[in-house]
Amino acid sequence: MSNKDLLPIALGKEKSDLVFKNGKIIDVFNEKVIEEDLAISNGVIIGFGKYEGKEEVDLEGKFISPGFIDAHLHLESAMVTIEEFAKTVIPLGTLTLVADPHEIANVAGKVGIKYFLTIGNNIPWNFNLMVPSCVPVTTFDKSGSVLNAEKIKELITEENFFGLGEVMDYEGVITGQDYIWDKIELMKDYFIDGHAPKLQGKILNAYLLAGIMADHETTSPNEALEKISKGMYIMVREGSVTRDLQSLLPAINDKNNCNFLFATDDKHPEDLISEGHINFMIKKAIKLGMEPLRAIKLATLNAARSLGLHHLGGIAPGYKADFLIIDNLDELGIFQVYKDGKKVAENGKALFQVNSNNFERPPTIFHSVNIAPIREEDFKIPKGKTYRVINMIQDQIITGEEFFSFPYSFEEERFIRYNINKIAVVERHKSTGKIGLGLIRGFGLESGAIASSIAHDSHNIIVLGTNSCDMKIAVEKIAEIQGGIVIANNQKIVDFIELPIGGLISTDPIGKVSEKLQELRKIAHNLGVKTNSPFMTLAFMGLPVVPKLKITCDGLYDVENHIFVSLVVN
Repeated sequence: MSNKDLLPIALGKEKSDLVFKNGKIIDVFNEKVIEEDLAISNGVIIGFGKYEGKEEVDLEGKFISPGFIDAHLHLESAMVTIEEFAKTVIPLGTLTLVADPHEIANVAGKVGIKYFLTIGNNIPWNFNLMVPSCVPVTTFDKSGSVLNAEKIKELITEENFFGLGEVMDYEGVITGQDYIWDKIELMKDYFIDGHAPKLQGKILNAYLLAGIMADHETTSPNEALEKISKGMYIMVREGSVTRDLQSLLPAINDKNNCNFLFATDDKHPEDLISEGHINFMIKKAIKLGMEPLRAIKLATLNAARSLGLHHLGGIAPGYKADFLIIDNLDELGIFQVYKDGKKVAENGKALFQVNSNNFERPPTIFHSVNIAPIREEDFKIPKGKTYRVINMIQDQIITGEEFFSFPYSFEEERFIRYNINKIAVVERHKSTGKIGLGLIRGFGLESGAIASSIAHDSHNIIVLGTNSCDMKIAVEKIAEIQGGIVIANNQKIVDFIELPIGGLISTDPIGKVSEKLQELRKIAHNLGVKTNSPFMTLAFMGLPVVPKLKITCDGLYDVENHIFVSLVVN
């Protein structure tokens, strides 16, 4: 049935399939509320006015809102299967997402991307999957796969994709490197997502010549305003570690608010359960002083228009019937969720079922951890006088660089007296035996070691510890369970969580995963760790495209100067 066939219904000459009466329609176009009947037929919004329906529902004053949109996220960060993630966020109002699968792609390449696409397309939401632009994130990083322009061309020929995932290799862009520009030229007619932390002036100008449209790495009002003045959309990010909403709020005003939208980027299961998803961002924005209807507008219409998602983001004739029934705007209590006019969630519970066990389980995804034999000596800090140290910044993935000298003679065990831990990355895709070694201040671990197969974005094994023995034991346990997070202390395994899907994702329900992560977090805190999100924070210490100093399996990397640097200075 085409929209032409719906004309008699729109004109009130025939009954609509479904009519909501006594509701308050949130008009995000004008930031106001309209009290009219809402008519739905054939999965499309017919309009509002006085309508009769084959089925009529009395909303008793409840609000009708467009479905929420997450403009940029990595599904892998939820650490649960896609269907488990969907069962969590759809009842919270998220009906549209733009997902960049570069985590699973760095592990399993095309196989991982297609696995996500197959499952995501079998869920009642608008699933927009990007083609990752940076696999690996830079040419020198060691991931499990390489996704060049030729392979991207094969992918977009075989499957439908929404756009090119965040272009993190900004150095390659601004220096005109063919390996990244070939991908950009190939995807020039698609949405191209950005990753531009602290880029400004002429460097930002050069970066934007690639047709990059948005950025989620903006952390200050001045940075946001410059990027908006140069045509970018700002995805205000509120994840588990990176929380930018409060700092960016002063940049949003009546003249430019249409250029801002919401994104979660990376959010852990505990936070999805305790806080929520895009609905949490709306509530937080309201508490920080934003008008409720504007906050909803950022999460709906702004996102849809910025991303080019036509017929989404508003309650209007011809738009998809993707909407929410909300009890009130103060608490943003979501009573019901409708996709294409069909109820898919009610009172916080999903009304659909999808079982990923019905889909093929590729070996490259479910058996992805392959390390060479390791020794305690691999984690020994070489003797020196002055050391280069990664300096953590609370609640940020940006780091600093500092130099540390022992007041007296070198003693490795004394590092913890100065809030310094050892950190290493062990290559886990090709069994090369490469291990990068460094030091980090601010994590606070006082005993033992923490290891994880989640290490953005190449996802080698990252391990932080106070001694070489526990670091070795933790890494070997990761290999044994084929991915996960492990805590070791006093030469034994204390606890762990298994992440068998690419070393990134559990097969357990989100509640069980959240509970286990909370147990692990408590253990980490008891061992002295200070950061609120220790495992996600640790994972970002291996990301060599976010300033200032990071670590890969080849050693310490100075992101701003684009060079590897020595651990021992002198």
